[in-house]
Amino acid sequence: MANLIPGFGAGSLLNSLLLADDRSSRIGAIYRIDYSEAIVLTHDRWKFDAGGIPQYSFLLATAHDINTPQVDDDEVLLLRVEGTAPLSMESDLHAVREESLRAALSSDQNPSPSVVLDMRMDPVTKNRVSFTGLRCKILGTFYEDTVDGQTVLEFGADVDNFYATSTYRVLKPVGEGLSTIASYLKPTDRPVERVRIGVVRYSATRRRAKASKQAASAVEVNIRDFIGHKTALLGMTRMGKSNTAKIIIARTFAVSETQRKAGGSPVGQLIFDPQGEYANPNTQDGTEIAAIGAKHVRIFKFGADGSEPHVKPLSINFFSENQIDAVQSLISDQLSTDDAGYVKDFAGTSYADVPGDQSASTHAQRARLALYGALIRAGFELPPQFRARINIAVAFQRTIVNQLGRNPFTQAGRPNIVAVAATDIEDVVKTIVELREAGNAEAVNFTKNVRWASVEPIFTTKSQGRNVRGWKNLNPLRPFHSPLTMNDPAIEIYEELIKGCIVIVDLHVGASAITKALSESITARLLERQTDVFTSGEEPPAIQVMLEEAHNLFSSDRYKNDRDIWVKLAKEASKLNLGMTYATQEVSGVAHQVKANTANWVVAHLNNTKEVRELAQFYDFGSFSDAIISSEDRGYVRLKTLSSPYIVPVQIDRYDSELVNEARAAAGDPPLHPNNGEGTAV
Repeated sequence: MANLIPGFGAGSLLNSLLLADDRSSRIGAIYRIDYSEAIVLTHDRWKFDAGGIPQYSFLLATAHDINTPQVDDDEVLLLRVEGTAPLSMESDLHAVREESLRAALSSDQNPSPSVVLDMRMDPVTKNRVSFTGLRCKILGTFYEDTVDGQTVLEFGADVDNFYATSTYRVLKPVGEGLSTIASYLKPTDRPVERVRIGVVRYSATRRRAKASKQAASAVEVNIRDFIGHKTALLGMTRMGKSNTAKIIIARTFAVSETQRKAGGSPVGQLIFDPQGEYANPNTQDGTEIAAIGAKHVRIFKFGADGSEPHVKPLSINFFSENQIDAVQSLISDQLSTDDAGYVKDFAGTSYADVPGDQSASTHAQRARLALYGALIRAGFELPPQFRARINIAVAFQRTIVNQLGRNPFTQAGRPNIVAVAATDIEDVVKTIVELREAGNAEAVNFTKNVRWASVEPIFTTKSQGRNVRGWKNLNPLRPFHSPLTMNDPAIEIYEELIKGCIVIVDLHVGASAITKALSESITARLLERQTDVFTSGEEPPAIQVMLEEAHNLFSSDRYKNDRDIWVKLAKEASKLNLGMTYATQEVSGVAHQVKANTANWVVAHLNNTKEVRELAQFYDFGSFSDAIISSEDRGYVRLKTLSSPYIVPVQIDRYDSELVNEARAAAGDPPLHPNNGEGTAV
């Protein structure tokens, strides 16, 4: 090849990486060029020898002036085939083709297709009509540079010059040459960890690529591009988004374990799993994220009974003081069907103790007492030996004792700090309400705070003189309550994340309103803990968050609400060292601000022009619009990462036991047999 490309010696990096005989194949020449587009002249024979030239193929072009050897040509243009282009003598070629057909028809007097269409051209005519033009976009320029004394391959996303008098030879990269282009990463000061993610795939039809052994050029990415940044997985359902997510998760885990071994901090990964496809095996890949190992993967789900140490209950103890925020979130969601004013008051008030604020803590305790009474009325199972703490004046204690005819209080500190046994809670709350209604001044003072006022209608089923459902609305929440849960799952989840675990929140069991509220509660606690670390002047731990159905979380309308937990996640993720991978089939349903701050794009099949038009606003995805709509092959994507300077069409690898074993090896664990679960080390 070197003799065909004057100016490139055998030692040239451009030649060895891109232009060598085994890395590219000559397919034509440029006959018209400007700063953004090139028209390539090629021939049917050259296309056949090169294994075909599909649309979106990468091509290489290099210049050499046959009359002026001094012209610099130590650079290679990277082209992408966009379509066809008319040649300057196209009308003459059409005329030749037409005349040949007419001649065949006239000489035989037989108009049948077998005669007219199978006519034979003379070699000269056939050669003339075999030339075609390819319209190519110029993606940029590969050239050599010296960095720290070493020659490196650089890429500029434009053309700094072109020569009208030069002959630009055009080649189709193949094999390792194509892999070099598809896997090229921009030089960066950030860490680089190359991993394979798939192979180059130009078109849905792959017959010629396979026949010419050009269907296996690996595509590598810098997996660190995905850590701490936003990644969009876009495409219709069953187009391979989850498979891609699993690859990213497994590769990120391997990097995390490498960092841990080097004395660095690991990377935690939080996966919200609405369909159970990350926690459980499926027919697509035959394995699951959990196969990486029980030591490294934690699954939180409803109905967990503790039989598997790594599978933990997602249930909440509705009577636990340290879980009151999660309880409030769930109840608020459940009450939202009631249009009474108390619902809004309940959702907007805190019922947790406030350190350093005795008054706020006192009123929170009293409101919790009323809430516990409502939960008891709704049939929630009580924790063993449960007692509720309250701050209540001694005189009012005596009034309640006289009204009840028994003493429901036990001393829990100072005379006004008492505990109420579970069996007495409902009667105590009922008595307080009755005394207040009767005008008792002590009861009026006890219940005057907004916290009590917002909870009382749930207990009494009355609000501002009218009947409401109150505690009856809580019945659907009983399956999500466990009296044995000691801590808020959100706290436990965060603790697992900072250890570097993969945490899967399995939400495929449970009413959507409940799973939604739990997801928001977990995310709120994550943001709260990361913010605490950030504001203390320390570096927050690295955590990745995986979200499905992103159009429901980051819509334009929701993005206007700064208090929305998902909006806060999207806006604050970067500074809090939170990476975010979001998947959706509705590109237009995600707020523009989220997409504008997305570093990595994985785009599979979309089935309508509205979504593709929205996508076309970013990078040059518009060039792939027709293919994105027409190609429905699973795992066939257009990939743009933070380190890649251009979009690469890729067939994503399948997440399988081999990748699981790579992740396990990074953690120092033995491999698993491909067809069996953990414990079957080979």
